[in-house]
Amino acid sequence: MSDGVFEMRGRTLGVCLAVCSILLPLRLPAASCKLVKYAELPVTMAGAKAIVTGSINGVEARFIADSGSFFSLLTREAAAKFQLKLRPAPVELDVRGIGGGEAAYLTTAREFSLAGYGKHPFKDVDFVVVGNEFATEAAGVIGQNVIGDTNTEFDLANGAIRLFVVKDCKGQNLAYWSGDDPVAEMKIEYTSNTSQVAIGNALLNGSKIRVVFDTGAAQSILTLKAAARAGVKPSNDKVVASDIIGGLGARGIETWIARFDSFDLGGEQIKNGRLLMGDIELHDADMLLGADFFLSHRVLIAETQREIFFTYNGGPVFNLDQSHRAQPAVAPATGTTTADTGPAGALQAPMDAAGFRRRGTAFAGRKDYKSAIADFDQAIQLDPADADSYYQRGLARWRDRQAVLAMADFDQALKIKPDDIATLLERGTLRLANRDESGARTDFTAIAALAPNDASIGLRIAGRYVANGNFATAVGQYYQWIAAHPKDDRVPEALHERCWSRAMTGKELELALADCDEALKRSAHTSLLLDSRAFVRLQLGNYDKAIADYRASLDLQPKGAMALYGLGLAEQKKGLQTAGDQHIQAAIALDPAAADEFRSVGLVP
Repeated sequence: MSDGVFEMRGRTLGVCLAVCSILLPLRLPAASCKLVKYAELPVTMAGAKAIVTGSINGVEARFIADSGSFFSLLTREAAAKFQLKLRPAPVELDVRGIGGGEAAYLTTAREFSLAGYGKHPFKDVDFVVVGNEFATEAAGVIGQNVIGDTNTEFDLANGAIRLFVVKDCKGQNLAYWSGDDPVAEMKIEYTSNTSQVAIGNALLNGSKIRVVFDTGAAQSILTLKAAARAGVKPSNDKVVASDIIGGLGARGIETWIARFDSFDLGGEQIKNGRLLMGDIELHDADMLLGADFFLSHRVLIAETQREIFFTYNGGPVFNLDQSHRAQPAVAPATGTTTADTGPAGALQAPMDAAGFRRRGTAFAGRKDYKSAIADFDQAIQLDPADADSYYQRGLARWRDRQAVLAMADFDQALKIKPDDIATLLERGTLRLANRDESGARTDFTAIAALAPNDASIGLRIAGRYVANGNFATAVGQYYQWIAAHPKDDRVPEALHERCWSRAMTGKELELALADCDEALKRSAHTSLLLDSRAFVRLQLGNYDKAIADYRASLDLQPKGAMALYGLGLAEQKKGLQTAGDQHIQAAIALDPAAADEFRSVGLVP
C-alpha cells in the first residue's frame, strides 16, 4: 500500500471468506482452460486510492483495496466507530510500512460484507488494527487475505477488481480481454509463505530490480539503493526534490524525482521516464508499482500459475504532478517510444450510470479531467438523481480550473443529498478559495454536527484552512483538535501544522517554537519539520539556531530551495554576506518562488 509492504512472520490469521457468487465462464485461448469469475468488486478511485465499499456489523464502510498489504486492516478510529473490541496481537506479528513499524492489535467483526462479493455477510472476520494514518480516506484496507489468496484481476481503469478460479490453464495466456493487444507476462514470487504479496523482476537502466505490485501505493516509488545501482543519486544535477511522504509508521520519507534512461517490465519498456525515489526500505524488493501503474494497465495476478499478465491501457504510466505533460508512454513489449500517446484508450464502454461514474474517477485519478468530465456527463444523463456523479464532476471541474461549474455541481449534489460530508467539505474548501469565509464556515460547521465523533474531520478542515492561507483560523482549529484528541497518533502532525500556521501569521512565535519542538520530540525529524522550526527561529532572531536547523534540513534534503533560502537569510543576518548570497542564489536557481513565504512575513535580504 502507500504505507509499503506489510509483513507477517510466524503465524497465519484466519478469515471466514468463502466463494459464494455465481460462476461465470469467460473466453480463453484453449477450450480446456477455465477461468471462472466468482466476485466483481466495484472500485471508485479517490485520487490515487482504489476504494471499495462494504460494511462492518451492518454499518457502511470504505476500504482501500491494497494488493501490497498482507492482511486486511482497520484504523483504531474505525475500530472505535464500529465498537469493536481490541485484543493484543501475537508477538510474531510484525506490521511494517515505509514509515517504519507500527503497534498492532487484533479485532473480529461479527459480520463483514464487501460490495460485489455475494449477498450474505461473512461471519467472524478478523482484522489487524493499526494507527490512524489513512483514516481520512477509509476505515482501513482490504488486503491479501481477501484479494490475494486467489487469482485477481485489477481493472482499475474500468472501476473493477475481479476474482477468479482457474482450472487447467498452465501455459495459457489468461489476459482474456486482450484481443490483438500485446500481453506482457512474467513469473512472480511472493514475499513469504504466509503472504501473497506479488514480486516480479524488471530492468532499470539495465540493472535488475525486484518490484512489488501494490495497488495501495498511490505513487510508484523506487528505493535509493536501487536507484544508485541504476546510476542515479539525489545529488545528481537533474534530480529534483519532491514531497515528504508517509504512511504506516512514524517516519516521514524524503523523496526525489529523477529521470531514467530505460525501464523494462515484462518486455514493456519506458524510455527517458521520470520516477519517484525515496529513502525507503522494502522487504526483499526495490520498488513499489503503485496505483499509477495499475490505472495505466489491466493486470491479472494469477496466484495458481505464479504468473502475472498485463496489457497497457495507454497514456502516462508514472503520472507525476511535476512532469505530467512530458511523461513518456510505454511501448507494450514490441519496441520503445518517448511520445505521450494521450489518455487511456482500450477501455470498456460502461453499461450504466455507475459504470460511467467509476470510470470517470479512474480518468480523474490519472489527471485526465476532460475524459473524466465526459464520463460524469454520461452518468448524470443516465441517472440525474445520483448526487455522487455531481460531486465527482465537481471535483474534476475544479481540478480542471472550472471553479464556477464545480460550485454548481457541489450545490446540486447537496440539493439531492444535503448531509453528504464529502461534498460539504469540498464546497467549503472552494468557498474558502473564493474568499467566502462565511459560507465555508457554514459548511464546516454542518460537517462537525453530522460527524461529532469523527476525529479526522477537524484535522481535515484545519488543513483546508492552511492550504488556502487562512493561517489564523487554522491555528484555532488545530488548538481545538489537539485539546480534544491529545492521545491521537496524528498529534505531531497537528502540532507541526499549528507551528507553521503561527509562523506564517508572524505572531505567537514563542508558542510556534514550542509546537515545533514538541512535534520534533514526538516524531521523526524531516526536512519539512526542521524547515518550519528554522523559519520560526529566523523570525525570532535566533540566527545560530536557525542556521543549525536549516543545515540539518539540508542534510536530509540537499536540494530544498526554502531551506537554502532561509539559510542564506540567516547567514546574512549574522554578517556572513558571501555565504548568504551564495545560498540565496542557489535557492532561486532551484525555485524562483523560494522567497515568497519569507517575504510574506517581512524577511528579505
